[in-house]
Amino acid sequence: MKIIRNTNLVCLFLLLISTAAFSQKSVFHVLNEEKILGKKLTDNSDIKGQEYIFPDRIHEFFMDATTNLLTVQLRGLSKNGKWLNNTGNILQYDIKNKKLLWSKKLSYQTNRIQQIGKSIIYTAGNTSYCLDVYTGNTLWETKHNIYFLDPINNVALGYKNKSLKRFSNELEGIDLYNGEVIWDMELNRENGWNDAFYINDSTLIVIADGLHSININTGDGWDYTAITTEKDYSKVAVANAIGIGLGILTGTFVITTGYDVVRDLISNTLVDDEFIYFASKEEIVKINKQSGEVIWEYPQPQGMASKSSLLMDDSVVYLINKGYAFLGNKQVNFGKTFIAAFDKQTGKQKYLSWINVKNNPVLSSQLLDNAICLIHKDKITKYNKETGGQIIESNILLKDPNVGELKHFVGDRVFITDSNDDLLCLAQSDSTKIFVYTSQNKIILFDNLLNITDTIEHKDVSINYLHTKKYNFFTKGGKTLIVNNEKKKIAEVEISLNAFIIDNVLYDKQDRSFVVIDLEELIP
Repeated sequence: MKIIRNTNLVCLFLLLISTAAFSQKSVFHVLNEEKILGKKLTDNSDIKGQEYIFPDRIHEFFMDATTNLLTVQLRGLSKNGKWLNNTGNILQYDIKNKKLLWSKKLSYQTNRIQQIGKSIIYTAGNTSYCLDVYTGNTLWETKHNIYFLDPINNVALGYKNKSLKRFSNELEGIDLYNGEVIWDMELNRENGWNDAFYINDSTLIVIADGLHSININTGDGWDYTAITTEKDYSKVAVANAIGIGLGILTGTFVITTGYDVVRDLISNTLVDDEFIYFASKEEIVKINKQSGEVIWEYPQPQGMASKSSLLMDDSVVYLINKGYAFLGNKQVNFGKTFIAAFDKQTGKQKYLSWINVKNNPVLSSQLLDNAICLIHKDKITKYNKETGGQIIESNILLKDPNVGELKHFVGDRVFITDSNDDLLCLAQSDSTKIFVYTSQNKIILFDNLLNITDTIEHKDVSINYLHTKKYNFFTKGGKTLIVNNEKKKIAEVEISLNAFIIDNVLYDKQDRSFVVIDLEELIP
């Protein structure tokens, strides 16, 4: 208890320092200039944009196109360039009028910034402040740890804070206009939130020790409670200042006494028009996403569940138990590795197929026309979709260390250039091949018998990282190729994978710079 009490005093001291530092203003100068950022391939003319150069590295940013305001968090590096500084600054910049509106200091150890639209939420310890975007002044404050901001309904979800010692599971909806509480409910956060996603404009599904449906405006909904962790008594956890400090920021600190908690004993969620499919430590379920009614449930093998993946076709749900979980932030071998298949309508188990591996978890899975394909670090294996039986296994990589360890299947955003100089999706280029990324930035091609037929270097492929109604953006060799809907290459620009588009204007963050390109000028 003495260690914990001293830790809280240290955190309170840091909190007081950071709160004081936040209120101090500094003078910054933002440079603005027109810059050539690429060329049009139609006539070889220059593409020009605006570059805004900030005095330090841009750590996080938020661009609001309705106000033309850019919120930037600056955070530099240590002298050796290996570590992030613990302090920095938040700046509010008016791009249209090229004017710095305000700036404040930040402590990244104890402060957190969240933003949607015109709402900036600054959190320090057990208090959150809503800041005016034009002045930086506090509009209202609340004793909540803000977890989620809803941009459609202008509602924040936050846990009511009692004190640094008291852990609250009281989740409340907060009106972002005035800070008033509009509803409250109990939602366990002892193990944090795994995910949150919308099923319509006003209903949020939160994955936290189960599934929870929340109407953003009223707090109404349903709850499905599940066990997603296991207490491991083989080790003794000791609370320390770092853990408590992180908990202040995230709201997920847990002081354990006599055991460690193995977490993430869950699957991804599969969602169709009516239902949600989900697996936890004890069972796999199908739930009506509107009412929360459990349509069917089937128990997991006792003591065997781990982190898992769900795959689905027209009639069957497949559960891939990967054989690992997380202890703190460390991945550990846990549970057993297996494939299970369930009738999508009834939940009846079609088969349970154990995979004979030890301390070699599944890293990636893919559903083929007639097989399930699994990747381990040193091999790739095919299993029959109908029976779960192994079809073929290849561990040829053990004989070829230059290939590296296998990592995951290649997705549909990786492209190659064909003989006509057109871009072609690699995963769809040959239905007889399986494409896998390795730890050495190579793509390995396997045939149906899992023999290696070819190797592609990562530098030779293009990544389709951004798509709009008018354009596709492909990055390769540090440059971005812009292709229109007619698959015509229209421009090449120097932008990064951070680029995004709002109202046909391209924005990009590059180290200390923020660049803006009007895409209307690409096509007269």
